[in-house]
Amino acid sequence: MSDINEQANSIKEKLISFMKTREMGDPIFNNTMQMIAKLKNAQSEALKLSNDLNQNRDNPALIQSAQAAAARLQKIVEECENYIAPRLRTSKPSEAAHSDKVIAVPKELTFVSIDVQGSEDLKQGEDAAKVSKAFANYFAMVEKLMRENNVKKFSWAGDGFIAYFDSAENSIIAAIALMCSLPVFNLAQNPLAKNFRIRVGISTGEDYFDEKSEIGKMTSKIIDMAGYLQKKAEIKTGVKTLYRALVSTNTILKIHKHFNFQRTLKLEKHLVEADESKNVQQMSAFEIII
Repeated sequence: MSDINEQANSIKEKLISFMKTREMGDPIFNNTMQMIAKLKNAQSEALKLSNDLNQNRDNPALIQSAQAAAARLQKIVEECENYIAPRLRTSKPSEAAHSDKVIAVPKELTFVSIDVQGSEDLKQGEDAAKVSKAFANYFAMVEKLMRENNVKKFSWAGDGFIAYFDSAENSIIAAIALMCSLPVFNLAQNPLAKNFRIRVGISTGEDYFDEKSEIGKMTSKIIDMAGYLQKKAEIKTGVKTLYRALVSTNTILKIHKHFNFQRTLKLEKHLVEADESKNVQQMSAFEIII
């Protein structure tokens, strides 16, 4: 009983961690909460009967009940494991040939959200052709740097940019490359009177992910967090400050053991307050300083 109880505790922690990546009211949040309740009930029943059996080992009916409860708990633990990490079961070749079912698999995701601060002010009083050229050059620079650092998917909404990476390391390198390139871009490729200044937010977490989905249509708390950090990265200092990047603690934890990052990445910790919607709780984030 101790082994199955340990398995149940372990999978319960994973379920709780996964549930925290979703918003309340999200169907996946509700399903996960129901799975946790189901697991807890089965675990409580199995533990109670196991304790009763320890006090009365010669009771055949109790032995049978305890064994049945342990078997139910084992089955629910396996259900929960498949829910967290779905896997295709072995099937006959004929079944596999006719099955096109896609099973969503939770995986580690990192999203980078970038926005041009004061873009309307940039365009004010400028010739339309110059504005078009400046933003075309900016879009090309961002996409080039992201591709060079192995971006998997990206999407534009106006001058807002969202990108998906399957590596936290690559997302940080891409963001730093963009920040370092911005001064030269403003000098050589921006024909406007004012500089491009950008806000960057980076977030890492685990969620279900469909590789075929368009990133602009995806919904995830990890994307929301990246966008939230980007908005909180508002540049409040003088016009010579061209960028500000806030990174989630989860992202930093993924890279902090890598020697090159320890040696070169300077970070400053910030406390990010919840907004009025309360969608994001008060949290710690880090600012990249270069």
